[in-house]
Amino acid sequence: MNFPFLHQAGVRDGLEPLFDAMLEGVIARDGEGRVLASNSAAHRILGLSREVLQQHDIQSLPLSYLREDGSPFPADLHPALVTLRSGQPQRKIVMGVVQDDREPVWVLVNSQPMRDATGRMAAVVTTFADITGMKHAESALRATEARGRTLAEAIAQSGSAVIITDRHGCIEYVNPACCAAYGYAEGELIGASPRIFKSGETPAEVYAALWSTILAGGTWRGELSNRSRDGRLIRETVSVSPVRDEDGVVRHFVAVKEDITQLREDERRRHELFERVARLERTELVSTLTSGIAHDFNNILAAILGYTQLAENQIRADGRLPEVARHLDEIRTAGQRARALIQQLPGFRQTGSCSARATRLDALAREVAGLLRATLPDTVALVTDIDPALPSLSVDPGHVHQLLMNLLVNARDAINGAGTVRLSARRESMKTHAVCDSCGCEFSGDWLAISVRDDGPGIPPELRARLFEPFFTTKEVGQGTGIGLSVVHSVAHLYLGHVRVVSAPATGCEIRVLLPASILVREVDAGTREMDEGAASACGARAAADFRVA
Repeated sequence: MNFPFLHQAGVRDGLEPLFDAMLEGVIARDGEGRVLASNSAAHRILGLSREVLQQHDIQSLPLSYLREDGSPFPADLHPALVTLRSGQPQRKIVMGVVQDDREPVWVLVNSQPMRDATGRMAAVVTTFADITGMKHAESALRATEARGRTLAEAIAQSGSAVIITDRHGCIEYVNPACCAAYGYAEGELIGASPRIFKSGETPAEVYAALWSTILAGGTWRGELSNRSRDGRLIRETVSVSPVRDEDGVVRHFVAVKEDITQLREDERRRHELFERVARLERTELVSTLTSGIAHDFNNILAAILGYTQLAENQIRADGRLPEVARHLDEIRTAGQRARALIQQLPGFRQTGSCSARATRLDALAREVAGLLRATLPDTVALVTDIDPALPSLSVDPGHVHQLLMNLLVNARDAINGAGTVRLSARRESMKTHAVCDSCGCEFSGDWLAISVRDDGPGIPPELRARLFEPFFTTKEVGQGTGIGLSVVHSVAHLYLGHVRVVSAPATGCEIRVLLPASILVREVDAGTREMDEGAASACGARAAADFRVA
């Protein structure tokens, strides 16, 4: 419209209702910047009356202006003044209008020059719309987007594995930690099912409880055993929670997983260490106790056997009471049997001296086998397989005799009916670490392996931890003392060795004693043999001598 027409009363009066009905604020200024007209929307948006607007120019109005970034917007750059100076329209200028300490009102401003019939700019019309609500919505959206980005970055950079699935369990998102933990690429997991991680070691009822909980809208927490792509077992603590939409309907599930494999392994090792220490303490206590009892009891037996021999000599010299002589002979036999039993008590033999010397294992094995064969039933066979190339051992023969006898007797008693006991010995080199079944220590290296295998029923897994406890036995009352394997443990560790048990139900049992290769005597020349370095210390401080055997 041509602005001068507003000065014609009839036209102006006709446009006034339309002018006031507009939702946008409108202000008309003359060439000097003075307000000629303004509508009701302009007064409402700016919070100024018509009189105040008409009394001030733009720069003297009781208002201040802001840019979108919050910095001051100079009044002389107001779009109306720019149009007045340049004659050019200004479009879509966003400004914040501030009155006193109130919250800014944000407006979208346009200014248009109005020219008369000669083309001279006679006035400027400024229109502006209140976009405060839109600006607040934009700010809220930006804040939400910022929070979303922060959350997304936090999940992406989290050290915990995060998986998001739809309601049916189809994977929609995995973070880098999840890919690293399981060894899969992101593309391989998107669209897959979490079943891809299953190890088969988590009971089905655990998964049933998980789904029952999350489908009901609850959060499930627990431990799962999963597997990585390369088959490695991963123990995890898992938290699975439902994600609801704006209507409260569960649309997704989010799982947060923490790898506790090492933690559980450390706990297992600590438990084994505590058990090992407790077992050693019990063994040491029993060994100390039995050593003292055995010493005193051996002294009593010495008196019994001595006086039995004196009585028997007198009766035989007198030639009378032959029945009494026979009774005395039984007493002496029983006493000698008791003395032999005492010799096996843990700690008793160890308190004596260790007389290490070159000993042929094959000869010692033949001697022990000969003694045992006399006690074997016809249904049990004894087979020996000693490597003939083994050199002599730097040991106390009594210790090895005791070791072999206890192993063989234990194997003989394990066979119920027909079967075979096999004794073997040979060198063995272990490149990887194994764990001693009697002391719990890890070991590797070069060893002399003495093995005794039987065809018995095997050892139940729940009893294996107690095999080497003094006086523990699975035999009937009166059938076993429970000190055989305890003696094996003591002798093996006296020479810095270890014991391994290989057994499964119904497949028999093999007990392997591994003695360090340092006890082997090495050949020096055709006529001389000498012990390996360190052989003299194999018995600890009991035999610290420089051995050289012709």
